Amino acid sequence: MSTIILRLLHNANISIEEISKKSQIPLDALVNATEEPIEFWTIRELNAFAESLKIKPGELLEELQPSTYILDIDDDAQTIQGVNISNLENYYAIRAVVEAEHLEGWNPVAADITYLNNQIVNPDSEFIKDVESALNEYDVNTEE
Repeated sequence: MSTIILRLLHNANISIEEISKKSQIPLDALVNATEEPIEFWTIRELNAFAESLKIKPGELLEELQPSTYILDIDDDAQTIQGVNISNLENYYAIRAVVEAEHLEGWNPVAADITYLNNQIVNPDSEFIKDVESALNEYDVNTEE
């Protein structure tokens, strides 16, 4: 449970501290909520997380509740998990990564696909530096 909500917050660049200040819910209560099953959250906690992510509490609940996972890929509409990727080259690149990682156990949600697409369109330069630094440690050539 905690990995899903924390991943959603990370992808949206939102900290639990920010949510605590804005919602006036104690920080430790929100941290504890991320470590508990959704069934133990208070309505205030669910609402605070949803509001910070700019989604309805019901939508957040759907994202967080365990269910049968379906990887939804539609080549005709160029969508993955319902997210349209307008650039065909980017669509196939993201699709390849998603399918490969899905085989390894990753179950991406729409927010993950949006994040991947955003990273292709507007890459985070700090993240790229971190990756290149890590690859250089293993003598992997990153020059084209």
